[in-house]
Amino acid sequence: MSTRVLFDLYGVFLTRGVEDSLLHITDAVNAEVAQQFRKTYLELRPELEAGHISDERWWQQLALRSGVDNGEISEIARALESTFELSAEGLEMASKVMDAGFVTGLFANISPGLAQLARERFDWIEDFAAVIFSCDIGVCKPDAAAFDVAVESLGATAKDTVYFSPTQEFVDAARQMGIDGFVYQSPQQVFEVLDAF
Repeated sequence: MSTRVLFDLYGVFLTRGVEDSLLHITDAVNAEVAQQFRKTYLELRPELEAGHISDERWWQQLALRSGVDNGEISEIARALESTFELSAEGLEMASKVMDAGFVTGLFANISPGLAQLARERFDWIEDFAAVIFSCDIGVCKPDAAAFDVAVESLGATAKDTVYFSPTQEFVDAARQMGIDGFVYQSPQQVFEVLDAF
């Protein structure tokens, strides 16, 4: 079976997508600086997720530029960890996809600290043939280079790869690379798509 399957971590195996997580952690911020915090977080996040800066330094910059005090930063970090809520149906779906003989990969824009936490907390990550974390490869989705690494990690070509993500921007980027991209909706959708291959 030549088809390879690539799944996003957030919104497929974790119940919260990135934007949901951001809304959750913004609740831990003083209301007066919440809007600036959100803006600064989004501006700085790619540098962290690409592994170009340490988590500690990143949080320091975020506090300085957003007006959030150090006490709140600790609360925010804890709130961010609490967004790691597993989707049991997503994991069951992936297991069935693997059992059907598809080579599967896990793909995520994620910071070094959260990547380490995910690896420590979720032993099922080792079941995937390839795990592509942005902080490990130095580039984030939707950059074409990130998709190049993901496809290569699966031992495939773009045309042999099917990608599922809840994020339209990432799906669009994958399609531009020649990957069959789908906005993830449910396990049943995945089975229906893969039945066609």
